[in-house]
Amino acid sequence: MSEKPLQPHIKVQEVDQVCFIAGNPDRVPTIASHLKNEKKVAEHRGLIAYKGVTPSKNIPVTVLTTGMGCPSTAIVLEEAYRAGGRIFIRIGSTGSLLPGDEYGIGSIYIPYGAIRDDGTSPKFASLKVPAVASPPVFQALCQAATNLHINYHTGLVWTSDVYYSEDQNQFKKWNTVGGTCVEMESALLYIFGLTKNVHTGTILTSDGNLNDPDSIYTGSVEENLKKFEQGVLNTIKCAISAVEFLDVMES
Repeated sequence: MSEKPLQPHIKVQEVDQVCFIAGNPDRVPTIASHLKNEKKVAEHRGLIAYKGVTPSKNIPVTVLTTGMGCPSTAIVLEEAYRAGGRIFIRIGSTGSLLPGDEYGIGSIYIPYGAIRDDGTSPKFASLKVPAVASPPVFQALCQAATNLHINYHTGLVWTSDVYYSEDQNQFKKWNTVGGTCVEMESALLYIFGLTKNVHTGTILTSDGNLNDPDSIYTGSVEENLKKFEQGVLNTIKCAISAVEFLDVMES
């Protein structure tokens, strides 16, 4: 059997079947630190790769940076797929489109579908194709959160190419059609999974309520940072538990 070629951007030849992906490169070593035998295996152009195994069942996992937005995410997913990745779980951050403390900083979202307001996913499939998570991964993430007694919200995530926008009405517009939160990668992830016949899912931590200007970023900066960090920790725990739950489902 011929050796896989070195992938030009992620700079690895092989990844594990299970891949955790994160937009923020700083989050990759944090995620990897919750695996056993974690080791950095590549770093190139801000794209970092770690490998490790899950704590309980020793399931191999590769953790990868995607960078911000769908274009760079598409590059990383394609190369990871060519290197052997078949289950991709995004562990990321999001802004809540729902007002109220229960949707504030540190709250958890597990979206079953994405609003395709990006320019990259249409290159993979027509906008007539809905962007949806793989049912087994979505189910596993929800079950993991339930088992860990972590509250979570589901619904649609709005995937946008624009981080800073002068149109504040768009937050309410997407909320009226089921959008619960906003980020920049999941629509592409879900469509990629559908076109490649691989499993995908997303779990996100809120960093504030975009439709609740009276509460977003109010209070102590230190307290808000602690809430966000706890939310990130919860998403990592859920993703790892979901992988081990998926292993049970498939056995």
